[in-house]
Amino acid sequence: MADLSATMEDYLETMYRLEMQRGTVRVKDIAAAMAVKMPSVTSALQTLAEQGVISYTPYRPVEFTAEGRRIARGVYNRHQALCEFLTDILQLDPKTAEGEACRMEHSVGSETLMRLLTLIDFIKRCPRGGDDWLEHLKGRWEQGPCEGDCNSCISAIEIPEKAPFPPPHGDATLITLDKLEPGRRGVIVKLGGRGALRRRIMDMGITPGSDLEVERLAPLGDPMEFKIRGYHLSLRNEEAAKIHVRPTS
Repeated sequence: MADLSATMEDYLETMYRLEMQRGTVRVKDIAAAMAVKMPSVTSALQTLAEQGVISYTPYRPVEFTAEGRRIARGVYNRHQALCEFLTDILQLDPKTAEGEACRMEHSVGSETLMRLLTLIDFIKRCPRGGDDWLEHLKGRWEQGPCEGDCNSCISAIEIPEKAPFPPPHGDATLITLDKLEPGRRGVIVKLGGRGALRRRIMDMGITPGSDLEVERLAPLGDPMEFKIRGYHLSLRNEEAAKIHVRPTS
């Protein structure tokens, strides 16, 4: 595994964004996106090529190696998760959140990322959380700690008769992601796998409670492509088989 500095990870993340937006990654576009001079970009690309994470030939588009794409996707997903937490939960303004996420993304581990994403989903989905709860939380950021009567708030909570996510054990409605057909949607209930496979799944931002939609299968049925949290990902069937989902459509 390449041991990259925060600056080199920033380059990979920028290239990953450009590839998603434009389909190709060129030196001049990297320079414009990062507000740096072309010679600085060239030097960084040479370093990344030596690390084995990109393929770089002067005057040609830059391409990721398999390892480079994995690292770039991980940095990008950490950034997106941190921005979501900082804006939606801590309710910082987008500009501040973007800067903070850029500084934090280089040190957040896979397990912390998974728990952070799970926390976001829990707060937004739990009947004791949701939009009203977040609106009250906003008041705390603006006014300081609450000194009111907590019991009055607790008594006002309406808990639905049926929990939104029933226990997964013995639930006949659960299937593995590789069994979900293109065009169908589902919610992730639990993750299987262990070791490197589980870390790869978590690095992609795939966590319990997340909604996803299967978009297409490769001509031979492997890998499968799906959309989660607004971005497009792909998994081999053996990886998708470790993800348990409840179909929603």
